Amino acid sequence: MAERRVEQAGILAAFVAACPGTAGTTQARLVLSALLDELADHHLAELPRGRNGWDDALPPLPRWLRLPPQPKQDTRHPRAPSMAVWRRELAWAAADSLSSAQLDVLKTVNRWLRDTDGDDERRTVVPMRERSLEIFGDEKRLDALTATTLFAPGRLTLATLAAERIPPPLAYERVGPGSIVLVIENSDSFTTLSTLLEHRCGQVGYVAFGGGHAFEASVARISRLAGVTDIAYYGDLDEDGLTIPQRANVTAAALGLPPVRPAAGLYRLLVGQDVRGLAPKKIDPIVAERRVAWLPETIRGQAANVIVAGNRLAQEATGTVLLRRNGSWRSDL
Repeated sequence: MAERRVEQAGILAAFVAACPGTAGTTQARLVLSALLDELADHHLAELPRGRNGWDDALPPLPRWLRLPPQPKQDTRHPRAPSMAVWRRELAWAAADSLSSAQLDVLKTVNRWLRDTDGDDERRTVVPMRERSLEIFGDEKRLDALTATTLFAPGRLTLATLAAERIPPPLAYERVGPGSIVLVIENSDSFTTLSTLLEHRCGQVGYVAFGGGHAFEASVARISRLAGVTDIAYYGDLDEDGLTIPQRANVTAAALGLPPVRPAAGLYRLLVGQDVRGLAPKKIDPIVAERRVAWLPETIRGQAANVIVAGNRLAQEATGTVLLRRNGSWRSDL
């Protein structure tokens, strides 16, 4: 089977077509880098492994990527053509090559579309998990299906199902009148910084609890906070802690929110403490280079050395006593 390889020019063209509002901005490379990681995580693309497969800018972008091969047709047991009479919203299904499992999903959707045709109340846009339970009897089924090729361009959409994805709640404390929302990855550090900023808030208006990977989606809730023009993030210095804000930045860019930037003073203080713990694994140097590209330039090298060595820096190392004694962390807040 021929290799399905996409060169960098093709990657960039696809990005411009998919995210025209972000392409050409200062956030373009960061957003594209995070999007490519998500494709790789879902096995929808294979990124280069060696350094020569990446360009030299920051963050590095792949010179090429590979797409997964098309599934082979099972010639021993050819599937009989579907005799379903598709609703107009699913007319594309008659022409596409679909697996039996995909056809079963679409037939279920087809029945729902038929049964709700003309019923404005049942076609009211509702949260995705409510619609998933109604159609499939499983509130989380659509979570899984939206990451598959059934929701590729030109196929199913949440709009077809009169559903919308609801970002998880974002817990926050109002600490002052400022325009910065400071997002903290972990709960203890959230409490520490909320308390300290209540007495001297600087330009921080809100302190929000990121809650780990939940912030990749809950960042959307920031649009509901009045007067926010700046989103600063502070988390652990490890692969997850660096991946989370960069993926949240993708959502922020799509919604027209300010970029998710590092809380530089807090990260500088964290790196300066150098209280290392063991990480689950060592990080490949090219992956480390991509992760730390989001951090302030002055600490990228030190941060990369930490995660390449298989270590991590927990944000709790910048605890209450240190933050009271050393106020340098307030410099960009």
